[in-house]
Amino acid sequence: MKDERVMTTRELANYMKLSEKTVLKKAHNGELPGVRVGSQWRFNLASIDKYLQEDIVHSIPRDELDIIVETAQNIIPLSRLMSPGLMKLNLKATTKEDVLSEIAEAAHHGGITSAKKTLFNQLIKREKMLSTAVSNGVAIPHPRNPDPALFKKPNILMAKSTEGVDFQAPDDKKVYLFFMICAPNMIVHLRLLAKISKLLHIEGVIDEFMKISDSDEVVRVLLAIERNQLFPWEFTR
Repeated sequence: MKDERVMTTRELANYMKLSEKTVLKKAHNGELPGVRVGSQWRFNLASIDKYLQEDIVHSIPRDELDIIVETAQNIIPLSRLMSPGLMKLNLKATTKEDVLSEIAEAAHHGGITSAKKTLFNQLIKREKMLSTAVSNGVAIPHPRNPDPALFKKPNILMAKSTEGVDFQAPDDKKVYLFFMICAPNMIVHLRLLAKISKLLHIEGVIDEFMKISDSDEVVRVLLAIERNQLFPWEFTR
């Protein structure tokens, strides 16, 4: 069931960690899904979540993704965010719920969360609002609200199903690759989402990950991409 809560401009600004002025500008330009009621804007939370997930992955131009990814602080490369200990490339699950259970277990086993049951419940809650599948055999599951109680530092957990799982993807195809965003707050969440988006934009990279069965090989692929000027738009090795 989708979350039908409605937010004011101020509430959305706090939620997205943006100024109210920026939110209003994006709403006026049609960049944010909202409805104008008189002189006020109102925003449906489920629609905002869909914007954060799908628009960043599919619609934002590459130069804007660069802006989201880059910060004044040190940039952590994906090869460090996606370590071999955070990869499960042999999912046994045949249902969405079982996938999320295995991913939560992998996160606990990998030492990035001590709240396995809470994480699983949050992943389920998020999927009931809107599937995190983004087509092309990929899903990006994550908790509804990024929380330091779940994740102390940013990581990305990767999992793969050989047979594929019905994840209610927008293209109605099975999902084989799962990238779980592990973020302690919304700003970090958006940056990790942008990093995954840039990765998925690279021609041939999804097919390459589909073939990989060894976690060390995933890291080698990521290192090769990073050496090639950090995310080239054509995958070559």
